[in-house]
Amino acid sequence: MGIYYYIIMSVAKNTTLMTIASIGQKIIAFIYFAVIANFLGVGDTGRYTTVLAFTTIIVVFVDLGLSNVLVREVARKKEQAQAYLSTVLASKIVLSICSYLLLVILVNVLGYDMEYRHMVYLSGVTMLFDSLHLSLYSVLRGYGILKHEARGIILSQAITLIFGTTFLYLGFPIIFLILAFTIASFVNVLYIGTILKKTYELSLVPVFDKKIFKHLSRIAVPFAFAAIFARVYSYIDGLLLKSMLGDIAAGLYAIPMKITFAFQFIPFALVASLYPRMSEYFTSNKKKLAQIFHQGLVYLSIVAFPIAVGIAVLAKDIILLIYTEDYIASVVPLQILMTGLVFFFLSFPIGACLNACNRQATQTGIAGVVMLINIGLNIMLIPIYGIIGASIAALVGNVLLVVIGFVFVRKVLEVAWVDLLKKIIQIGFSAFIMGWAVYMVSSHVPLVIAILFGAVIYPFMLMLTKGVEKRHIEDVVGLLR
Repeated sequence: MGIYYYIIMSVAKNTTLMTIASIGQKIIAFIYFAVIANFLGVGDTGRYTTVLAFTTIIVVFVDLGLSNVLVREVARKKEQAQAYLSTVLASKIVLSICSYLLLVILVNVLGYDMEYRHMVYLSGVTMLFDSLHLSLYSVLRGYGILKHEARGIILSQAITLIFGTTFLYLGFPIIFLILAFTIASFVNVLYIGTILKKTYELSLVPVFDKKIFKHLSRIAVPFAFAAIFARVYSYIDGLLLKSMLGDIAAGLYAIPMKITFAFQFIPFALVASLYPRMSEYFTSNKKKLAQIFHQGLVYLSIVAFPIAVGIAVLAKDIILLIYTEDYIASVVPLQILMTGLVFFFLSFPIGACLNACNRQATQTGIAGVVMLINIGLNIMLIPIYGIIGASIAALVGNVLLVVIGFVFVRKVLEVAWVDLLKKIIQIGFSAFIMGWAVYMVSSHVPLVIAILFGAVIYPFMLMLTKGVEKRHIEDVVGLLR
C-alpha cells in the first residue's frame, strides 16, 4: 500500500504541476484568442487559424516520434540520457531542413496568396523552435521532472500574449501575430537549454551516433506514423473547410475547436506524468500499471463529463458573451464537439498505455484508421452540412479512438472492466442531472450563477451515485497536502 501510495502521489505531484501550468497557459491563450477573434473578425480569424493548422501538421515531420521515444527510453535508462539527446538533436537538423522545404513547396503548390505564404514561412520557423524545446523537455519527462516544463509553458504563453496584444493594438498586419509565437518559442528554447546545461549538466551539442539512431528510429517508426495520423486528424477539418467553403467557415469553426482544445491540457498533463510510469511498470509490475490506468480513466471521467455537459447546455450564452453575435453559427458545432469531449479525454490514457506496453504499432494502426475515416467523413459532410458536418466527423473519430483502443488494451492488461464501466456510468449520470439542473435555471439567472449552481449539484450527485468513493477523496487530500 505504501509503494502504491508513493506512486500515486508522485504521479499526482507531476500532474498537478503540469495542470496548474497548463491552466494558466490555457487561460492566457483563451483570452488572447478571444481578443484576436473579436479584433480581426470572422474572415481574418479564419486565415490566422488556418496558417497555424497548416504548420502544426507539418511540424510533426520535424520530430517523427523521436521525442516520444526519448521520454520512454530515458525513463528506462537514465544513464543514457546524454547519448540519446545528442543523437536526437543531430537527427533533427536534417529533419528540420527537409520539413521546412516541404512546407515551402506545399504552400506554393496550393496557390495561397502572398500574405498567406509569408505567414506560413514565419510560422514554419516557429515550428522548428517548438520541435526543439519538445525534445529538450522530453529528457526531463524521462527523469520524472516536470517543474521546468510547467514554468516554460507559462513563460512562452505570457510572452505571446504581451507581444501579440501589442501588435494588435498598434494595428500591425496579421503576420505579426505569428511573430509573437516565434519570439515566445525562441525564448522557451533558451530557457530549457540553459536549465539542461547548467542544472543537469547535459550538453546540447548534436552528436550523431549511428547505433543509437538505429535503436531510436526503429522504435520511433510507429510513434512517427501515430503522430502524423493524430495531427492530421486534429487539424485537417479546418484546412478542408477553408479549401471548400473559405475563410469565414474556417473562422466560425475555429471558435468551437479552440474551446474544445482549451481543455486538452487536462488529459495531456495526466498522461505527461503517467506515461513514464506506465513504461517503467510494464516491465516490472503489470498490476501497478493496471491500477494507474484504471485510476487515470476514472479521474479524467470525473473532470470531462461536467465540462462537456455544462458547456453544451450553455453553448449559446458562452458564444454570445465571449465572441459576439458574429459567431452565433458556432453554437451547434460547439455542442457537438462537447459531446465528443469525454471520448477525447479517455483516448489519451488508452493511447499512452498501448505505447508504454510496446503496442505502439497497434496505436499507430488505430490512429491511421480513424484519420482516414475522419477525412472521408469531412469530405462527405462538409459540402452538405458545412461546419456542422466537420463537427460530426470529429465526434465520430473521438468515439472510434476509444472503442477501438479499449478492444486492444483488454489484450494487454487485466483491468476490472465491469467496475470501470460502472464507475463511468455513475459519473455520466451525475453530470447529466447537473446539466438538466443548469438548463432549468440558466434562463432565469446570470451565466455565472448557473455555472456555480452546477458546480454544487455535480459533487452532490457524485456522492449520491457513489461515482466518487472515500479513497478518491483520500487521494485528493493527500495531493493537497
